[in-house]
Formats: sequence, C-alpha cells, structure tokens
Amino acid sequence: MILKLRIDDRLLHGQIAYSWKSALGYNAIVIANDSAAADDFRKNVIKMCCPEGVKLAVRSLEAAAELLNNPKLKDMKVFAVCQSPEDANWLLKHIEEKPPVNLGGIQMSEGKKLFSRAVYLDEEDLKNLDEIADRGYDVEVQEVPATALSKYTDLRRKM
Repeated sequence: MILKLRIDDRLLHGQIAYSWKSALGYNAIVIANDSAAADDFRKNVIKMCCPEGVKLAVRSLEAAAELLNNPKLKDMKVFAVCQSPEDANWLLKHIEEKPPVNLGGIQMSEGKKLFSRAVYLDEEDLKNLDEIADRGYDVEVQEVPATALSKYTDLRRKM
C-alpha cells in the first residue's frame, strides 16, 4: 500500500528518508523519475540515502506505475517520490491507489514563486496540483513530519 506520494525536486536525501521513515514506518521506497532511472550515478547516490532494511526501486514513470500497481506491493508500506507536480499528476492517473500527496520541496528556479516554505511553484506546477486536488486527492504541504502541515487548497486560496 502506498502510504504517501511525496513531491520533492531532490527526490530522496537523508533528511527526508529518515524523518519520513520514523513518521510512516515504510519498508519500501519507489522513486518515479525518468531522468534518475536512466542515470546510474544518480541511482547510486539515491541508494546511499536509503535507510537500511528498506527496499528501493528507482524507475521511470511508466515502470513505477507498473510496479506500484503490482499486487505484491499491496502488503508493503510504500513511500513513493516524484520530482515534480507534473510527474506526480501523471503517476496518479496511472496507479490504482489514491495515496495522500505531500508537497515537500521544490527549489527556486526561473519562473517559480514562493508558495510555501521550501516550495516554489510556477503556473504549470499550480495547474498540475489543482488537477490533482480537483480529482479528490488530499494534497498537503509539509517539508518534514516535524514541521507544520498545511492543506494545499488552503494555501492556494490565499494566492
């Protein structure tokens, strides 16, 4: 079962892996990202961030959707991670489960504006997140479990 789908442009790093492991108790991580899946060096860096005893799969979006729909994963506690709202939107359209969506970290880059602490979004990001929320997904904004949780729709209304 997918406990949470996190959107983080850094994908997986130590702070996230360990803080969410304590909060969720997951035993598997699925990274859904075409670029990372095709880059052996990046996969190795991601593997170094994975907590001991946790299974890790770094897959393309399509392969991640196939894996997340595999009945064998239903008995596992899975933490899924995408790099962008666009990737998350695509993935959610292609999986059977309806996990909560965690918007956790998107760094500042050209065209992006501050949405929440550690989250910068552009119009395309907002469009994808609006679509996810409109389909009934619970979209939360929370950097790590120790920080305050906000609802995406509440923050969006304030814009």
